[in-house]
Amino acid sequence: MTYNLRFGELSSLKNIADFIVGNEPDFVALQELDCMTRRERTPHQHDKNFITELGYYTKLFPLYGKTIPYAGGFYGIGMLTKYPYINVQKIMLPKQDVRHEARALLMAEMELPSGDTIIVASTHLDYTSSESRAEQLKVITKILEEKRFPIILGGDFNTKPDSDEIKKYFKTWQSLSDNTVLTSPSKHPRNKIDYLFGYPQKSWRLHVYKVENILLSDHLPIVSEIELVNK
Repeated sequence: MTYNLRFGELSSLKNIADFIVGNEPDFVALQELDCMTRRERTPHQHDKNFITELGYYTKLFPLYGKTIPYAGGFYGIGMLTKYPYINVQKIMLPKQDVRHEARALLMAEMELPSGDTIIVASTHLDYTSSESRAEQLKVITKILEEKRFPIILGGDFNTKPDSDEIKKYFKTWQSLSDNTVLTSPSKHPRNKIDYLFGYPQKSWRLHVYKVENILLSDHLPIVSEIELVNK
């Protein structure tokens, strides 16, 4: 699953966690997560550690990557995983202007019950320009493609499937959702900007996917059932 939570503005963490649990995911990539902030527009989320509470409610392992300090706390990306992790790394991504919001790649090696190891990753790309996203994807795909284990990458890429950056950097990846299904905004979707990808292509088979029509955020979550077929 990949899901942009919009800093919990439209829901409670318990409701989000209940939704996640209902889908029984092995791995969730999450974006726009607050940690101990006091946003004026979200008083119901003040002083909450999103990823820790979501981990508690879902009984999944929580992982967090801060991207910026914000409103007395932190703002960033995260992951939930059913399986133990071997190691975790956060990579800060390039930005074209020092005034732009910092972005990151959060990735972790996961130990599956089969004994196989995979890497799962979450990211949230810059919204300001195609050039900026291209520079970030250049770094992300280079890092991940050099890994020795199969990759699952989920996130809010802030760009459409026919964009130059998607076509260039994911032409050798396996799409793990349908690029024709729209994900944003949640009430009346007009754009597909959220993605799940796998690498190498031959390592992954997509069985079933869905975009859940649920209004817990301004994005719709993607949920895919996939199989590791070439280890």
